[in-house]
Amino acid sequence: MVALLAACGLPQQGPRTPAIVDGATDSRYVLIDVDAASVQRLGHPLRRGLRGLGTTAASQPSQSVGIGDVLDIRILEAGSGGLFAQANGGAGGTEFPGIVVNREGRISLPYVGSIAVSGQSPTQIEDRIVNALRGKAIEPQALVRVAATDGDMLTLAGDVTNPGPFKISLRGSRLSEAIAGAGGSRFPAHETRVSLIRDGRRADAQLDNILLDPRSDIAMQRGDLVVLTHEPPRYTLTGAVGRPGTFTLPGTEYSVLEAVAAAGGPNDNRADASGVYLFRYEPRDRLATVGKSALATGQATSAGVPTVYRFDMSKPDMQFYARSFLLADGDALYVSNAGSVQLDKILGLFDLGLTAANRVENVTQ
Repeated sequence: MVALLAACGLPQQGPRTPAIVDGATDSRYVLIDVDAASVQRLGHPLRRGLRGLGTTAASQPSQSVGIGDVLDIRILEAGSGGLFAQANGGAGGTEFPGIVVNREGRISLPYVGSIAVSGQSPTQIEDRIVNALRGKAIEPQALVRVAATDGDMLTLAGDVTNPGPFKISLRGSRLSEAIAGAGGSRFPAHETRVSLIRDGRRADAQLDNILLDPRSDIAMQRGDLVVLTHEPPRYTLTGAVGRPGTFTLPGTEYSVLEAVAAAGGPNDNRADASGVYLFRYEPRDRLATVGKSALATGQATSAGVPTVYRFDMSKPDMQFYARSFLLADGDALYVSNAGSVQLDKILGLFDLGLTAANRVENVTQ
């Protein structure tokens, strides 16, 4: 009768270890038994940054002139008697300070006329002036300096202390400098998501990842929009634990062991000590480091390859591995029920729990 009832199936909180192993056998996801090697290669989750949208401060883009910029221009000639000769007739040059780039992105100079300068570097503008003066001036040369860059602005919005426009300095400004210049985020860095919108493209990263990864601290460009949003990273913990639920990651260095302990730990009467699981999407290149880069049935998505990590907490050394394996935003932890839990449910249908069954067995013996 017990076997018959077991075949009918009884309610349970989630899959047991045999069902999870079967799913990996069918290539629905990758199953990795956590050991020293997997902790070393995969124990620190991938931190997403903003590297795809621009260069870092160590490799600044060349400065370009824009509408509203103010230029100081000096035109020189090699001999006397030229268009730009000094009043005493000697060789020299003429200064044209405070030339403002108009709304059409153009400037005007004597004997040069109106030329388009928006989007060009000072060196390119110098070449345009010299070309316009050939045949008019004596071996002309031009020097262009950007005196003011009121047009080089970006916008900071959202959960920043002082939202509004931010002026990019002549030497260039990095993302961290722009955020700091606006007073920083109103929330902790690991709870702040930074969205950068540039030329119709968008990239997102946690503020702490930007601060810790120099490659994500990219150089700002004219017209950038930076939005800070309070979005604490979260993980879920379900199954045979004291307090299942959704929790906020308290920092970037939060381990599997700490998360399970914070929820009251595995339930002594229900939990399968060998069945603590972490569910996460992993990039193929990371899985390749442990020889698990492909799925036979192609279950990978744009988020990555569905991956399940198994922590066998019945092994003493697994305490060290679980302590070193860090959680990431969106992770799902699950503690499986032991097989004896299902048997207890079946016996409970006859008011005969495991403890009572043991008493009956002792009496019959």
